[in-house]
Amino acid sequence: MKYFPKLIWEKIYLSPLNPDDAEVLAKWMNDMEITDWTHKSPKVFWLLECKERLEKSSKWNNFQFAIIKKKWDELIWTTGLFDVNHINQTTELGIMIWEKNEHNKWYWTDAITTLLNFGFNTLNLYNIYLWAKSFNKNWIACYKKCGFKEIWTRHHCEYCNGERYDLIFMEVLKSDWKK
Repeated sequence: MKYFPKLIWEKIYLSPLNPDDAEVLAKWMNDMEITDWTHKSPKVFWLLECKERLEKSSKWNNFQFAIIKKKWDELIWTTGLFDVNHINQTTELGIMIWEKNEHNKWYWTDAITTLLNFGFNTLNLYNIYLWAKSFNKNWIACYKKCGFKEIWTRHHCEYCNGERYDLIFMEVLKSDWKK
């Protein structure tokens, strides 16, 4: 695959998503072990649908990126800022770790920090929020390390593998964020 470093950090860079990644994305999106972390487990993702989504993503009011390991030019995750509202200076941050052997690595904080820097300093956003399922303690700790604070809990609203979970909503304000 061909990647183009847009936002560069120490050991990773963020590149615009590549439509040629559709096959890899379809593989990941249909892996129940991975998609249990999202709302996507019940859905079946077709290769053509993944390719169309990647091609259309540049037309939406989103900034979606592939997270690439610099050393190997290897795609490991995707991340982005979604539904960017330039008037209110708000957006939602999303990140997904697709490669199972990359879970619990330092890449998380590097990618999130890079995206927050882009959102606050390049896009001039003021409020960036996200949500996490309550069983995902490692992600919640990572978000806090990056400056996010819990603002709201929606109780027992997520059903996954026979259990109910809370959704934890978090945000970071530009005025509170440290580079």
